[in-house]
Amino acid sequence: MTKSKKLFVALAAVAAMSLAACSSSDSAETTESSAAADTQVVKKIAFFGFWKSNSFTQAVLAGVQEGAAAAGAEVVDLSTAAYDGAAQIKAVQDQTIKGDAQMYIMLASDSVGMATAAEEAIAKGITVVAAFTPLGARFDTLEPQVPGLVVVAETPISNGVVLAELAIEACDGKAVCNVAYLEGFKALPLDNVRTTAFVDTLKASSTAGAVIKLVAQVEGGYAPDSGKKAAQDVIQANPNVNVMVGSSQAILGATDVVDPKKVALIGNGASTEAYANVKSGTWFALINMDTKGMGVKAVEVGLAQANGQKPNPSFDSSTLLDPHGTKAIIGDLTGTYSDLS
Repeated sequence: MTKSKKLFVALAAVAAMSLAACSSSDSAETTESSAAADTQVVKKIAFFGFWKSNSFTQAVLAGVQEGAAAAGAEVVDLSTAAYDGAAQIKAVQDQTIKGDAQMYIMLASDSVGMATAAEEAIAKGITVVAAFTPLGARFDTLEPQVPGLVVVAETPISNGVVLAELAIEACDGKAVCNVAYLEGFKALPLDNVRTTAFVDTLKASSTAGAVIKLVAQVEGGYAPDSGKKAAQDVIQANPNVNVMVGSSQAILGATDVVDPKKVALIGNGASTEAYANVKSGTWFALINMDTKGMGVKAVEVGLAQANGQKPNPSFDSSTLLDPHGTKAIIGDLTGTYSDLS
């Protein structure tokens, strides 16, 4: 064999070895990638919001989708068409029977009834995350009331306390401060717990020396129209009200019938309208909440639970931002949902 032929054969052999090595490497990477996909515990997350067109639900869902995308998981939105606790529970139970989702994230319309549906899912090996509000009959704790449940939420008690603290701040500098509270729905246990926390915190402040009076406590609901009617009734009976507190939807309605220069308005919500009103000085404050961030966090903690990392099963979502949403606190935040849709 000539010298040039020997060189050609040697180069061909090296090339063949290189191609074989590349092929082996590519094959190994493909196998590893396939194995990782096969061992991924959570491939599909089922999301159950308050109702499909609700903008708060959509904001939380956006966070869930963001967190899931980062983890390579699919999200299916199984929110009901309307606000219906029984229908939502059935949707969860139907999905548990179907069995193709490994994690649930839920905004429970009926936090007591949903606890049973969550328990059934957990028994099937599904990771369940309660977002925004706890599941179960107790509203004074974030500790899971269903074994194996993960909670990324805040208690209505802590929410009521913050609302009262904002009212007390709004009363600063007044010799006597008259406060009106537009509670949500008196028929809802969750709202009753929030109201009690608000009233107790306000009274504790008054006994500490400040002259703060709760002069009105009426149902304001969760719509501008009901809030407007409640505010009209309050002002007619108590024209010297200094501070008015209610759901952000109710306070939107109240804004049309009270003078914001005389009455400090505080909305329990973090909608785009609420942020705009606080920034303009029309409202005194809102509840500053990272709605989308709560969805991201729910996925994060849920995945840790599903992967056996044993995270703290309860996370206080009110710690994502300072909830005392005065103009000085909210800065450039704008909200991620609307109270009008």
